[in-house]
Amino acid sequence: MENSFNSSLKRIRKKKGITQEQLADKVGVSPQAVSKWELSSYPDPQLLPAIADYLGVTIDELFGRVPEKEMSVHERAMMEIYNTPHTDEGRKERLNYAYQLVRALAMGCCGRDTLDDVPDNVLGSKHDCYTLIDWDVGFILGKLNANLPFMLVMPEPEKGYDDVLAYNKDYVELFRFLAIPNALRVMYFLAGRSTTIFFRLETLTNELSISCDNAKEIIDNLLKYNFIWEATLDGGTKESEKIYQYLADYTLVPFLTFTRTLLNRPTSFNYQTSNRDKPFFKNDTYKEKKTDEKEK
Repeated sequence: MENSFNSSLKRIRKKKGITQEQLADKVGVSPQAVSKWELSSYPDPQLLPAIADYLGVTIDELFGRVPEKEMSVHERAMMEIYNTPHTDEGRKERLNYAYQLVRALAMGCCGRDTLDDVPDNVLGSKHDCYTLIDWDVGFILGKLNANLPFMLVMPEPEKGYDDVLAYNKDYVELFRFLAIPNALRVMYFLAGRSTTIFFRLETLTNELSISCDNAKEIIDNLLKYNFIWEATLDGGTKESEKIYQYLADYTLVPFLTFTRTLLNRPTSFNYQTSNRDKPFFKNDTYKEKKTDEKEK
């Protein structure tokens, strides 16, 4: 059960921009004592007035006993995330907090009331291990291994997944593009840039040792799907030059992650519950379109 004092003290202290060391020095205890207060223990009752005075709150507020502090679990999560430092380490802490929140949700759906750590043998395993909640109203899928952890929450839309994920020839065209020799290699090359990159056709031919025709076909498709943008470089001569711009983009990572999951179907689960009785796709839109020979 949540300890209101622990969470309130930590939240108030961070909101005020006060370190554990500063609070400890002010009330005459060690920083380790303050750390314990924020985790599970309580200070000596005689210290409560000094703590409240230094933080500029009432003792009731330290115990979360004011109406404005009565927050939903979602608001508490937002507050916890909000109060983490705006640094790289803080962002890492925020992402881990969000990951653990969804993991806790999945474990709760499986009947657990405590959040256990992921076992070390799972974290370091070469074999993928998942958490799965699969219901008629949607699903949660999470990978627990340290090499590629993720948590996906997908509530099923009111009209079902068919409403937005029905068979579409654009999907076929996209996979045809990715099947072009070296297309995926180019995608990896571009995704390896940390910022915007401007490049020429020759950049691809030299970097990947591919032909001009192959590079041109890939570029045409990248333009078609708005993965890159085209510009004309005016060099002050009669001849102009085509250059291309790629903006560092995150979308390839989840695409490859779930492609990998599809290729290596989840078979090992740390927590799992499945009560889904209906199919994920129930329409027949794939039958309503003529299928050419290339799609067979």
